[in-house]
Amino acid sequence: MKYSFFGVRFRFVLVVASVAVMLVACSDGEGGEAGSDLAVVEPTATLTPKVNEPTATNVPPTTVPDPTVTIVVTPTAKPDPTATPVPTATPEEIETFDHSRFTDVEGIVDPTNFGWPRSVETSEGVITVDEAPTKIHSLSLGHSEILAGLVDFDRITAVYSFFADPEQSNISDLSTDALMIGFDPEEVVALEPDVIVASRFTNADTVALMKDAGIPVVRASLENSALGNVPNILLIGYLVGAEKEAIALADEIEARMNFITDVLGSTEGPRVLSVSKWTSAFAAGSGSTEGGIIEQAGGVNAAADSGIEGHQQVSIESIAAMNPDVIIVPQPLDGATAFIEELQSSPALVEVPAVKNGEIHYVSPRLHTTLSHWNVRGVEELAELLFPSAFEGVEFEEFAHWSE
Repeated sequence: MKYSFFGVRFRFVLVVASVAVMLVACSDGEGGEAGSDLAVVEPTATLTPKVNEPTATNVPPTTVPDPTVTIVVTPTAKPDPTATPVPTATPEEIETFDHSRFTDVEGIVDPTNFGWPRSVETSEGVITVDEAPTKIHSLSLGHSEILAGLVDFDRITAVYSFFADPEQSNISDLSTDALMIGFDPEEVVALEPDVIVASRFTNADTVALMKDAGIPVVRASLENSALGNVPNILLIGYLVGAEKEAIALADEIEARMNFITDVLGSTEGPRVLSVSKWTSAFAAGSGSTEGGIIEQAGGVNAAADSGIEGHQQVSIESIAAMNPDVIIVPQPLDGATAFIEELQSSPALVEVPAVKNGEIHYVSPRLHTTLSHWNVRGVEELAELLFPSAFEGVEFEEFAHWSE
């Protein structure tokens, strides 16, 4: 029998809410590199680490004892959407969320100010927004995915073509009907957005051009780890006046990750290699999104364990030397299928456990290469793959967009 991951949550929340109402009625009121002896690993070349996400410019499964008690995570329920932005927040609106959650968020100039105007500081300096922005432009897919969970997508001025690719994007459904523009910065300026959100990968000249046009630009980080993006989500929520939604999303991320940790405990997982092939094969080592997902899903990152940092080009012989128990391929399905067939038929890999035991798997790139909260789904997907008995009866749900 399947148990819905979040269906239980809502019934639990309902019961707790009912008890709380009865109590109130009866009272007066109120976040080590392993030394590798695999000297034979010979990446054919070392490249500049691959950026996981484009911007507008540029083993067999380890047997895990079935838990004696079913563990059900209870993320915070998604709140009612924030009211339509108004120039100033009333005291009642300010009290509808725990504003102490923003106290230590880097970039918020005055964490006691939840009215308008408000200011944030990033690498592009201090910017002040006079009222909740109704026209927001994001230069990166990751930030757009985050914004889709916080605000009405109609507040996003435009999207780029790769946002509509369902294999790569978690907002393809929303992007299909949105205004689509090209990569010329002048097109962004013509949209006259209230604020622009850029990532650390956005070209500096592009940012300068937009700032020269008098448009506030916030360069907010995107992190490789699921929990690492929580402060960034809170910062963006504060910037656009979606504090309640930011807190709810942060709580959900933390609850879902805690659930994975609680189920796995100290289980020692298999050696997992994340590798993709474009013109050449690239393995995901330490500091990569895919590598972080492997570790958070209870596996050992075979590439990082072999001394690879970021994304490095590797040969078939290098893959054999890493000797992974499981190989995952996070790239579009057509290319992934061809590469998996190549790995399965390679004489050099015949004794590698992942090949010998049929443990080479396609995984969704939209979950394993994104720089947003959606990489939590990548962790969940991989944890189920590596430890099927531990997650039997658990059904993980997709993250919700603001409009859902």
